Amino acid sequence: MYVGYIAAEKADLVIFSYDRPLQLWALLESVELNMSNVGDMFVIYRTSHHAFDSAYQEVINKFTHVTYLRQSDNPQGDFKYLTLQAIKRGTHSYIFFAVDDIVVTGPVDIDEAIQVLKETKAYGFYLRLGLHLSYCYAMNASQAVPRGVVYSNTFFVWQFKDGEHDWGYPHTVDMTIYKKKTVEEQISRLSFISPNTLEGQWAGRAAHTNCLYGVCNVQSPIVNLPMNKVQKEYGNRYAETMSPYDSLTFFSHGLKMDIKPLQGYVNEAAHEEYEPTFITR
Repeated sequence: MYVGYIAAEKADLVIFSYDRPLQLWALLESVELNMSNVGDMFVIYRTSHHAFDSAYQEVINKFTHVTYLRQSDNPQGDFKYLTLQAIKRGTHSYIFFAVDDIVVTGPVDIDEAIQVLKETKAYGFYLRLGLHLSYCYAMNASQAVPRGVVYSNTFFVWQFKDGEHDWGYPHTVDMTIYKKKTVEEQISRLSFISPNTLEGQWAGRAAHTNCLYGVCNVQSPIVNLPMNKVQKEYGNRYAETMSPYDSLTFFSHGLKMDIKPLQGYVNEAAHEEYEPTFITR
């Protein structure tokens, strides 16, 4: 090692997936294409029917650098345990979560994001936010960009108490980079059985963050595509673009989502309805 060389910092990534191997493939492919300095990667996944199992096995065979943790026939009983195990097994000091209907649309250097987190003393780095977001899909409402400061021409820093909707939501499983110690201490005390209940419980315990700061890119490099809904705990909005079984049919015929049209995509909302195209895997 050269004298003075400083190794890049990394963040471990924990992905949650349920009955959506086609969307998981697109997420992993977009991470591979666009992200640098990702640490250890874990996918916690479950299926409702054995028809999905072989499709997930194809994902496992393709993206071999990822550790896959399959939930049992009692997924509500093991989700918290597997989530905490993934956090503990990761070897880096920062972490971010993702759900399987996210696509990374632009370049992300995790080391750069961590350095900005340190410099700004922000609570988290919010990859899903950007100054072009004018609409909150979950609330079906417009939202203003809060007052804040553009930092180093590329990033934006704001205070949570000044943000509405997505801008005032500090705890999310949609690709926000946090200090791992902070995350582990907080969620180990929560009672949750799924990604939605994890985020819901965690969001309900965010009062202490009101005076803290978040940081994001001026242009968000990810988008969440709510094409269907697989969970039953919350009545989240979704587009009904295709059902999980429809997506399984596409996947079983050797197809994948074409993520090329999404590269450089400028979305109006963190969650956006989108009609995908498909190409051969």
